[in-house]
Amino acid sequence: MNPKVREYLINAARTKDKFVFYSDVVKDCNLGFDLSNEYGQHQLSITLGEVSEFEHQHKRPLVSALAIYKNEKINDHGDGFYKLAQSLGKGKIKQLREDLYAFEEANASRIFWQNEENYNQFFKLDITTGTSEEPVFFTQEEIDFFKEWQYKSYDPKQSEHVNAKNKLMNTVWNKSIYLGNQVVKRLAGFQSDGKRYWSQRGWTKNDGINIQAAIFKPYTWIKIYRDTDKGKDVFFTFGIDVHPSTNAFVYKIDCQRTRDSKLSNKQIQLADALIPQSAKWNTIPFDKLLAGNWTSLIDVCVEFIRDNLERYDATVDALWGADIPSQLFKDTLICRDKPKDGKSDIPQTPKTFEGVDVDFVQKAKDQKDLGDAGEGLVKQYEIAELNLKGKTDLADLVDIVKDGMGYDVLSYDEFGNEKYIEVKTTTGNEYAPFYLSDNEIEFSKFRKGKYHIYRIFKYDAESNFGEFYKISGDIESQLLFKPISYQVFLKKE
Repeated sequence: MNPKVREYLINAARTKDKFVFYSDVVKDCNLGFDLSNEYGQHQLSITLGEVSEFEHQHKRPLVSALAIYKNEKINDHGDGFYKLAQSLGKGKIKQLREDLYAFEEANASRIFWQNEENYNQFFKLDITTGTSEEPVFFTQEEIDFFKEWQYKSYDPKQSEHVNAKNKLMNTVWNKSIYLGNQVVKRLAGFQSDGKRYWSQRGWTKNDGINIQAAIFKPYTWIKIYRDTDKGKDVFFTFGIDVHPSTNAFVYKIDCQRTRDSKLSNKQIQLADALIPQSAKWNTIPFDKLLAGNWTSLIDVCVEFIRDNLERYDATVDALWGADIPSQLFKDTLICRDKPKDGKSDIPQTPKTFEGVDVDFVQKAKDQKDLGDAGEGLVKQYEIAELNLKGKTDLADLVDIVKDGMGYDVLSYDEFGNEKYIEVKTTTGNEYAPFYLSDNEIEFSKFRKGKYHIYRIFKYDAESNFGEFYKISGDIESQLLFKPISYQVFLKKE
């Protein structure tokens, strides 16, 4: 349940004859739901319903009756409220509408919450669990019941479905929320987001026709993040996961990936690159989980956060514009967008004709070391990308090729098409010029549709870390070329 929404509705009830619009609830409570589409409306309906379900469990009026449509032509409550009322045994939807039940319940809420004794006694509650007492630890019966209902479509007209939802919320969901609250008590400056979003958007068949429906989730994710990171959509995640491929308690670092995420696709890709593999997915099998207790599980969660906190902080900062600290991300290559603000003309460099001392042997060695390191990172990057897409057979074929072939790394896309990758590495920034040989340019023309330059920049040898962007296809249309040396032949006289 969302505590802010509950307090918002109760405060509305304390004002005579006041209603609030659905759009006001979303705006004033910073919910971020998009009410222009069905999914956003569904999210709000669940959020309001959870508040009224909680009040009903404590024998108080359904305070979400204070929220109505903003459209003056409708001037009524949404179907979600009446479906909830029916599921709580208040009557049939049609009759409830005819009897203006929602308006009666709104008035009952005003009477209850304008009573100072009621307000002082019931306004402030531990509403995440309904109690401050430690619940019984997870049980096998709860997990088995969760497995039975995962991915089923929810029908609020069936009491069995309503009872299943309530049981799941009062067991695995509430206990996961309790866990999150206990973890943040051990960590200064953190908060837990444990909304009981027990359902997800899905489809079911009605008279042979596919229709949208609420589907029971197979997991109880609880998000934990720093107070200062609220809204940045990166978090530690903990919860029960009964999906057949998992069947375990899961803990990890993740980011928001659904349509209501504030992160762009590029930011999500960056998060995937920065979150270490060791933190992306960890499990405790149910047999080991159930052999433990709250103390042991809380210790695991707290230790995981503390062990990964430095990387988590750096990831959040990087996603929102900060530089990436290379020392925290060893052996990592980060893909960036190709810069759009390059040069319009070749810069003119004045000739000084002054002598300088150059250790050509050392310079050649340094350049080779730099080049080899970049090629190694690209090979590692391409293998990881193909493995991520389930193309392990193609990943096994990725390799660094011999000198003189016109490119450095042979890789493949997910469809098995060759990728000929030329790697150019610098310790400088993304605008530093680089060199192409005549052989490399000619090969790029020969394999134009499959040719790529991976320009690695800000390479740090100590941590073997770099960032890169891709130049693909017709490279001559994307680059400015300046001849700096010539192969010279003697003319015939």
